[in-house]
Amino acid sequence: MTFWSSQTLAEKLPTLISPCDPNRIEQASYTLRIGKEIFVTKDQHNNDSHHTKRTLSEKQAFVIPSGQFAFLLTDETVTVPKDAIAFISMKAGFKYKGLINISGFHVDPGFKGKLLFSVYNAGPSPIHLEHKADCFLIWYSNLDELDSKPRTKQGFSEFPLEILNKIPENEIYSMRTLTTKILSIENQHNSILHWIGFIKWTGRILLGFIIIATSFIISKKDTINDYYKALNTIVYEQKQPTYKINSNTKTKNDVNIISDKNN
Repeated sequence: MTFWSSQTLAEKLPTLISPCDPNRIEQASYTLRIGKEIFVTKDQHNNDSHHTKRTLSEKQAFVIPSGQFAFLLTDETVTVPKDAIAFISMKAGFKYKGLINISGFHVDPGFKGKLLFSVYNAGPSPIHLEHKADCFLIWYSNLDELDSKPRTKQGFSEFPLEILNKIPENEIYSMRTLTTKILSIENQHNSILHWIGFIKWTGRILLGFIIIATSFIISKKDTINDYYKALNTIVYEQKQPTYKINSNTKTKNDVNIISDKNN
């Protein structure tokens, strides 16, 4: 197996890639661009996110959020001869941001069509892309002879809806989503602990107040009884002068009555 050089690629390019541009050949590889049809899984944290394919206008930008999957169709149609095999990857700049190709790394002998890349943003930040952005690389290599069982199934010319129908609309539990949920649970847990601590602190104060008040009442029981007895004595004594005055008044009235009778 021998990988094709840049010179061999340039020589065979018109039969391999359409549309093609020899200026896109570098380091024995050809740079492929993002096509107009894309699909990004729904971001549960973004209300503007939709679970459907999109058709981009010329140079239109889009975003793959952290923790989300995307399907990207190449702008070019790729052909692999039956006596060759191709290998594909993403450009290093996108890899450094956390974009991972999970769709496979080779193209079968006999393939013809647009390449469908399945990618995942494993990075901490959203990745911004656009229509016709230089994103993918392809290398060709010879087989030792013409393959007897090449690929016969046609490649993609547009976005395959049967693949989209297999993707659930439910939230994808990515590392970012799980981290967000864990932080939310931790905040709720800390809030509950705060309220429990406040309730304990308030209960201790109330219990201490009750103990102090009860101790005070018990310690002052004799004094309170003395105050109560003294108060009763004062009330009793306040009643006695009234009774005496009434008695004297009655006596004087009786004397006057007797005097009147004698007269």
